[in-house]
Formats: sequence, structure tokens, C-alpha cells
Amino acid sequence: MDCTGHRVDWASLGGIGLRARELAAEIARIADVAIFSPESRPETLDAGVRLVTRRSDWAAELRRSDLVYSFDSPSPERLSDLVRSGKPVIVENAPPLEHALYPSLARSADREEVYRHTVEAYREQLASGTFFTCRSAVERATLVANLCVTGRVTVEAMQASGALDSTVCTIPIGFSETAAAAARHELTRTKADQTFRVAWSGGLWTYLDPVFALDAVRIARSRGVPAELEFLYGRGNADNASVMSELLDAIENRGCGDFVTLRRTPLSHEEYFRVLARTSALICVGRRGVENDTCVRLRARDSRLFGLPTVLDRHGPTFDELTRDGLAHGADDPEEAADALEAIHQSRGDRVPLDSYSYRRTARDLCTWIEKGSWRR
Repeated sequence: MDCTGHRVDWASLGGIGLRARELAAEIARIADVAIFSPESRPETLDAGVRLVTRRSDWAAELRRSDLVYSFDSPSPERLSDLVRSGKPVIVENAPPLEHALYPSLARSADREEVYRHTVEAYREQLASGTFFTCRSAVERATLVANLCVTGRVTVEAMQASGALDSTVCTIPIGFSETAAAAARHELTRTKADQTFRVAWSGGLWTYLDPVFALDAVRIARSRGVPAELEFLYGRGNADNASVMSELLDAIENRGCGDFVTLRRTPLSHEEYFRVLARTSALICVGRRGVENDTCVRLRARDSRLFGLPTVLDRHGPTFDELTRDGLAHGADDPEEAADALEAIHQSRGDRVPLDSYSYRRTARDLCTWIEKGSWRR
């Protein structure tokens, strides 16, 4: 698995890295898996999964592999190596729309050239992929459309399956069996208390609106809801500096410091399960834009793993999917979000993981495709 653009060690983990790590654990039941992630810190992963962090090991790992799984933000150099090797490739990526919103790129004098290279890498993945996985129905739709316009959809392929099942499979955002067991264990031992804990689980990016969440909790508190708000992923970087500054100013100016926690350092593995198990609701509100229209947010995993009611915007497929899961509470403004928090507080009950999203179930088609070996040349 080439995770060049993403870290997979727990202390540095993001959404893509976590998905790759958990899919690797599932694939390791039928194959030996190496994750190449040169930015990651050395760490022992699941049984059958090796983490490779030395850049100099790339060529050897590529030579010994039978299949390569390529993810978002691929290294152009390693992608070229992969194409030249002729190895079969599984690709999971979405059109790189959010990249055009990164402040660090927007400030760059050669931003259009840099972005063009990002898009070209995605096009190369479309051209070279043997099999494709995607994270949601909307991402499958955009993938299939892009495969069509790049010449990858043929009459022969469509005769075999009008759904292109021989080329594409959908693995919804979910979790490993190990994570489900840990969540279930922590939920069982967590005792209910009076505090109503609300967690922002979506990171602090330009396409999200954390101040909306702050105002919603502030309004809910004014109505007697004993709510506290915790931002789980508050590490600063060049691409969230403006959002972070706006949030910190709002916390100070609105006098919210006594009920808001902004975590600047990553949660440890144990803390993650402990914090989410004692959380009563999640909130993650996105701004309108094509990024939110064409992707399901990776932090839907938190909602599904802990069975957490989630307050979010109504535009985009994240709301649609979590509504089908029975977890979504839509809100168009902070007042309506406060209404949702009040309702959740009044109806708190037992929570369990949504096992239908376990990769043990949803990654079956991928594992079957690997085991059948039709990709061998």
C-alpha cells in the first residue's frame, strides 16, 4: 500500500491513513501487506501488516509486491515507478477538488502549475488502475464518470456487469473488527454522568465551519443543556491557520472558554476510545461547496463506530448517508443545531457500533477479487 501522502502511525493519523491502516488489517487475512509511509513514525501494526518508513526501501518493496494499492495524494515519482513496473494497481482516490482550497496552495505564485500536477497524478491513477475502490455512492458515481471520459469504460466491460462490478467496488467509510471490539468494550464500561459532551470530530479545514458549532453549544447551554464542546483535532498547520484563528477569537469574544476544550496534541489510541465513549453527540458542519457535494467526510467513521448522533449541515452526501443510518440531525443555522442538541440530550440511550460498516463485511468484494487472482498477468 503506497501511503506516501499520508501518515499511518497513531500519533499522526488522519482520515486517509486510518482507512488505509484498517483496510490493510482486513487484507492481511488473505495476503502479506506492507504499508509504505515515509512520513510515519515506526510503529507495530496489526498482524500481517508491516509499516515501511525508510524512503530507500521503496524500490525493493515495489519489486517484491504482487499488487499495489494507491491512495489519495500519490507521489508523482512513485506513481511513475509503479506504472513502469507494470504491477497491477488498486486505486482509491477522489477528484482532487479540496486541494484547490488549501490556503498554502492559494498563496503560491505557481499555484495553477502545482494544482495541474495534482490533477495529472489523479488522471494517471485512473489510467493505470486495474481495480478501484471508493468510499460512497457519490464517489463511485464521480469515479465511473471519470473512468468513462478517460477511456477506461468499454463495451466489453459493460456487458460483463452494467454496474462495472468487475472494475469497481464500494467500501463505505467504516472500521475494523478490532476497533469495533475496542469501542464496544469502552462503551460498556463508561458510566453515564450529568455532563452532555459534544465533540467536533471533523478537523479544522477551510470547508468546515467550527464557529457554527461553538454558537450552537452556547445557545443550547442558555436553554439549560449542560453541554461541553471538545475539538478533538486542533493541531495547527499552514492550511488551517485562518480557521483556527477565527475559532480562537470566537471562543474569547463570546466568553466560551469555560466549556470549550481545543486539543492541540493528538489523542492516544486509548484516549480516542475513552473520549468518544463518553461523548453524547458529534457535530461537524460543512460550508457549501463541491468538496462537500462530492465526498462523504471520513469522520463519518466516528459516528458509525460509536453509534453517535451527529449534528451537521444538510447539503451533501454525508447528511444523506448518516440520515439513512439514523444518526443525522440536520441544521441550517446555530439555533436549529441547538434544537438538535437539546433533543439528543433529552433522548440519550445506549449506543453500539453499526456493525454493517465493519470492513470484515464491506471489504469482502475486494478481498475476493484479490484471492481470485484474475489480476495476475
